[in-house]
Amino acid sequence: MRSPYIGIAIGLWYMVAPYVWGYPFGFLWWNDLVIGAVVIAVSISFTLSPGRFQGWLLIAAGAYSMFSPFLHDYLSHSFPLWNDLVIGVVTVATGVAMGAAGLEIVTAETGSTVH
Repeated sequence: MRSPYIGIAIGLWYMVAPYVWGYPFGFLWWNDLVIGAVVIAVSISFTLSPGRFQGWLLIAAGAYSMFSPFLHDYLSHSFPLWNDLVIGVVTVATGVAMGAAGLEIVTAETGSTVH
Protein backbone atom coordinates (compact mmCIF):
# COMPACT_ATOMS: atom_id res chain seq x y z
CA MET A 1 0.00 0.00 0.00
CA ARG A 2 2.28 2.72 -1.29
CA SER A 3 -0.39 5.14 -2.51
CA PRO A 4 -0.19 7.43 0.57
CA TYR A 5 3.55 7.86 0.02
CA ILE A 6 2.97 8.58 -3.65
CA GLY A 7 0.35 11.10 -2.54
CA ILE A 8 2.84 12.81 -0.24
CA ALA A 9 5.37 12.98 -3.10
CA ILE A 10 2.71 14.48 -5.40
CA GLY A 11 1.83 17.06 -2.74
CA LEU A 12 5.48 17.98 -2.33
CA TRP A 13 5.79 18.40 -6.10
CA TYR A 14 2.79 20.73 -6.16
CA MET A 15 4.50 22.80 -3.47
CA VAL A 16 7.90 23.04 -5.20
CA ALA A 17 6.61 23.40 -8.77
CA PRO A 18 6.18 27.19 -8.50
CA TYR A 19 9.88 27.48 -7.62
CA VAL A 20 11.08 24.95 -10.21
CA TRP A 21 9.04 26.38 -13.10
CA GLY A 22 9.32 30.01 -11.97
CA TYR A 23 5.63 30.82 -11.63
CA PRO A 24 4.85 34.50 -11.20
CA PHE A 25 4.02 35.29 -7.58
CA GLY A 26 0.29 35.51 -7.11
CA PHE A 27 -2.63 33.21 -7.77
CA LEU A 28 -0.71 30.54 -9.73
CA TRP A 29 1.88 30.30 -6.99
CA TRP A 30 -0.64 30.05 -4.14
CA ASN A 31 -2.95 27.73 -6.06
CA ASP A 32 -0.32 24.99 -6.32
CA LEU A 33 0.84 25.51 -2.74
CA VAL A 34 -2.69 25.05 -1.41
CA ILE A 35 -3.38 22.01 -3.62
CA GLY A 36 -0.08 20.50 -2.44
CA ALA A 37 -0.93 21.08 1.21
CA VAL A 38 -4.34 19.45 0.73
CA VAL A 39 -2.84 16.42 -1.05
CA ILE A 40 -0.22 15.98 1.70
CA ALA A 41 -2.81 16.33 4.49
CA VAL A 42 -5.15 13.80 2.85
CA SER A 43 -2.28 11.34 2.24
CA ILE A 44 -1.09 11.59 5.84
CA SER A 45 -4.64 11.10 7.12
CA PHE A 46 -4.85 7.93 5.01
CA THR A 47 -1.72 6.53 6.65
CA LEU A 48 -3.25 7.19 10.08
CA SER A 49 -6.77 5.92 9.33
CA PRO A 50 -7.23 4.25 5.93
CA GLY A 51 -10.59 4.63 4.24
CA ARG A 52 -12.25 5.35 0.93
CA PHE A 53 -13.03 8.97 1.81
CA GLN A 54 -9.41 10.04 1.39
CA GLY A 55 -9.40 8.59 -2.11
CA TRP A 56 -12.43 10.70 -3.02
CA LEU A 57 -10.72 13.80 -1.64
CA LEU A 58 -7.63 13.16 -3.78
CA ILE A 59 -9.81 12.60 -6.83
CA ALA A 60 -11.50 15.95 -6.15
CA ALA A 61 -8.14 17.72 -5.67
CA GLY A 62 -6.80 16.22 -8.90
CA ALA A 63 -9.93 17.15 -10.82
CA TYR A 64 -9.70 20.70 -9.51
CA SER A 65 -6.05 20.82 -10.59
CA MET A 66 -6.95 19.61 -14.09
CA PHE A 67 -9.79 22.11 -14.53
CA SER A 68 -8.06 24.98 -12.73
CA PRO A 69 -6.33 26.37 -15.86
CA PHE A 70 -9.73 26.64 -17.54
CA LEU A 71 -11.61 27.91 -14.48
CA HIS A 72 -9.05 30.60 -13.63
CA ASP A 73 -7.95 31.35 -17.20
CA TYR A 74 -4.21 30.81 -17.08
CA LEU A 75 -4.01 28.94 -20.36
CA SER A 76 -1.35 31.33 -21.62
CA HIS A 77 1.13 30.19 -18.91
CA SER A 78 2.46 26.94 -20.34
CA PHE A 79 4.39 25.59 -17.32
CA PRO A 80 1.55 25.97 -14.79
CA LEU A 81 -0.96 24.76 -17.38
CA TRP A 82 0.83 21.52 -18.21
CA ASN A 83 1.99 20.94 -14.65
CA ASP A 84 -1.55 21.18 -13.29
CA LEU A 85 -3.01 19.05 -16.10
CA VAL A 86 -0.45 16.22 -15.90
CA ILE A 87 -0.04 16.16 -12.13
CA GLY A 88 -3.83 16.44 -11.80
CA VAL A 89 -4.21 13.20 -13.77
CA VAL A 90 -1.58 11.53 -11.56
CA THR A 91 -3.40 12.82 -8.45
CA VAL A 92 -6.72 11.38 -9.66
CA ALA A 93 -5.06 8.02 -10.38
CA THR A 94 -3.51 8.00 -6.91
CA GLY A 95 -6.90 8.84 -5.41
CA VAL A 96 -8.45 5.88 -7.24
CA ALA A 97 -5.69 3.59 -5.94
CA MET A 98 -6.04 5.00 -2.43
CA GLY A 99 -9.82 4.54 -2.50
CA ALA A 100 -9.44 0.94 -3.67
CA ALA A 101 -6.87 0.25 -0.96
CA GLY A 102 -9.18 1.83 1.63
CA LEU A 103 -12.08 -0.33 0.45
CA GLU A 104 -9.90 -3.43 0.68
CA ILE A 105 -8.83 -2.54 4.23
CA VAL A 106 -12.37 -1.75 5.39
CA THR A 107 -13.78 -5.01 3.98
CA ALA A 108 -10.90 -7.01 5.49
CA GLU A 109 -11.58 -5.50 8.92
CA THR A 110 -15.33 -6.12 8.82
CA GLY A 111 -15.13 -9.47 7.07
CA SER A 112 -17.79 -8.42 4.59
CA THR A 113 -17.71 -8.79 0.84
CA VAL A 114 -18.16 -6.04 -1.71
CA HIS A 115 -20.90 -6.49 -4.29
